[in-house]
Amino acid sequence: MIESLKSILLVVLIGTSLYQSFYLASYTPPKIEPIQQSNYVQTETLGKQLELHDMLLPDQIIVHLGNQQHSVLYPTNYYYTRLLDNIKQRSFKGFRKTSMYLVNVNWEEVRTKQQGVEIRFRDGIPFTILQQLLRIEGELPIDNDKITRIWIYSKGNNEDVRAFFFTDSPGVGYEVIGADFTSKDVENFAAFGDLTNLYKTTNSGEYYLPIKPLRLPNYIFSYSLLTADQLKQSLFVDPGITRYLKERDGSEIYTDSKRGFQLNRDLRWVTYSDPVAPVESKTEVLDDLQAGIKFINQHIGWDGKYMVSRTPQKQLIDNHSFTFRQYYESLPIITPQAEGYGSMKMQVQKGIISGFERSMIIPDLKTVQRRDFEIMSGDALEERLQYYQKRSSIVSIFPAYRPVVADKTLVLTATWAVELRDGTYDFIE
Repeated sequence: MIESLKSILLVVLIGTSLYQSFYLASYTPPKIEPIQQSNYVQTETLGKQLELHDMLLPDQIIVHLGNQQHSVLYPTNYYYTRLLDNIKQRSFKGFRKTSMYLVNVNWEEVRTKQQGVEIRFRDGIPFTILQQLLRIEGELPIDNDKITRIWIYSKGNNEDVRAFFFTDSPGVGYEVIGADFTSKDVENFAAFGDLTNLYKTTNSGEYYLPIKPLRLPNYIFSYSLLTADQLKQSLFVDPGITRYLKERDGSEIYTDSKRGFQLNRDLRWVTYSDPVAPVESKTEVLDDLQAGIKFINQHIGWDGKYMVSRTPQKQLIDNHSFTFRQYYESLPIITPQAEGYGSMKMQVQKGIISGFERSMIIPDLKTVQRRDFEIMSGDALEERLQYYQKRSSIVSIFPAYRPVVADKTLVLTATWAVELRDGTYDFIE
């Protein structure tokens, strides 16, 4: 009897096991979609939202007045804004690639004797992105070169206007075939030059220095720091599953098993990463730039005025790096070290933000104190440059704010910033 019951039980167990095996083999689970960055739960951002057109501005506009007179205009300056608005209403159509050494133009004469406008992008900006700022019509050059300068000039007296786009490759540029400008337009553009603050150049127009003393205010703020809780709420889909690790150097790592960020409290610096599987396909610089701006809009926000500073050198397969420079009033905030207040760096792969890094400092704008200040100019500045050890490596000189961070205050000090050929910055003080 017992043996019969054992046999029956064994048959039942075997039958059940076979049924379960068949069920598992034939079962099709519902399709599971991975969570995309665009499907994050919308969180309260720590700053305001910006669009690409808010972040595209030339670093300088140089107005050539003729008679060896020049005016240099900086972002948000009244004359700068009015002049740029006028230029944006005109169009550029058709480009002829050329050697700037063979275009039969005496650039020294154009610079010193003829009226014109020189629009400068210090680190260059690709055609496809520049098209978001200016009316560039028709087909773009296929190379998508980075444009560092746009020069519009006329000899006057109803002469034709010529316009050239300079690139970051020495001697390579484009002549505009159909520029929507007249000599009268160029004359009107020159009227936006600031005659009360003229500049001169001693090195064929590489950079310009003011003749008179330049008055720029300094600013003092109190500030707070981004907290780990704020970043978890902004960057992680489920902040409740966050893991924490403290490194030997004192830095702190927070991760939700996929994404993570690292806080370096000594440097007041945060680094975010989201590992992305490499995809062997071409991606557009403009698309990745817009994706990066959208990501910050949704998850952190912009705690001030930022401009697109650096874009990739050439079209890459699967990874683009961008730098956004923070401005206060009309001047950029510059630090000599890579991890310093005033910049945000970002990596984008196929529209996915694989990483970004920025300062943890959030200035309290309501506490601002202004102090008038005068930076050296004219002969004093020229003499200081003559003894500057790296003078031969200078790419550009421009007024900027140097941030000085103390325990409770952030000071923005006006000074002359120097960009060197290796991409680093120094100061003339």
